[in-house]
Amino acid sequence: MKAIDLLIFDMDGLMFETGRLAYRAYLRSAEKYDYEMNHQVYYHLTGRTEAAILKEMAALYGEELPYQQWRGEMNINKGLIFAEEKRVFKKKGLVSLLQYAKASGRLVAVASSNHLENIRNYLEIEEVAPYVDLIISGDEVKKGKPDPEIFLTACKKAEVKPEHALVLEDSRAGIKAAKAAGIASVLIEDDITDLPVRKGRYRLQRDLAQAMVYEAVPDYIFEDLDEVTHLLQKTFDETE
Repeated sequence: MKAIDLLIFDMDGLMFETGRLAYRAYLRSAEKYDYEMNHQVYYHLTGRTEAAILKEMAALYGEELPYQQWRGEMNINKGLIFAEEKRVFKKKGLVSLLQYAKASGRLVAVASSNHLENIRNYLEIEEVAPYVDLIISGDEVKKGKPDPEIFLTACKKAEVKPEHALVLEDSRAGIKAAKAAGIASVLIEDDITDLPVRKGRYRLQRDLAQAMVYEAVPDYIFEDLDEVTHLLQKTFDETE
């Protein structure tokens, strides 16, 4: 069993409950522009760069429709919701995992498609910034997930070989990127299925059922971050 020296965290939907925030913002925008929105759309788009999201929205709804305005409105609504709540809320097990990573001498990287300013802000608000050794944002890479660039950049900055890293992700794009980078991955899917859906005048032009299938299979599938701590303790550390 190879040692794990670097934990690479996705941020939105993995460290924090920003997935629920984003989906609520999508719903507000969908209501204004009267387009269909459901959980599959969110799962399909999440983890991608802004440019990639716009490209996918055009494919999902049609190039002739105002998908750019929809996306712009969504980002505005996301900012408004964040301004109202002033929190992004830590995921279960996050702090204990970060503490264990530090106690066991591992490096912690955040590799997120989000903007650097937002990443730093969220880490500070939720008081976990001291646990993070390095940040790679969507602003820093030319190609977003599912391209492996962001994860390979994290390994290079940390001076850790990909085979000694572990990616923690909630998105299909992120798992595919980890596999392409040759890095073991953990999937903890962000569950937003209790939130409402809407039909709308402008309907989806694609069946997303196939997109819900993972093109790359994660090495581990867990329900929460506490299970990652247990994985490190039982599978990696006890054998060293």
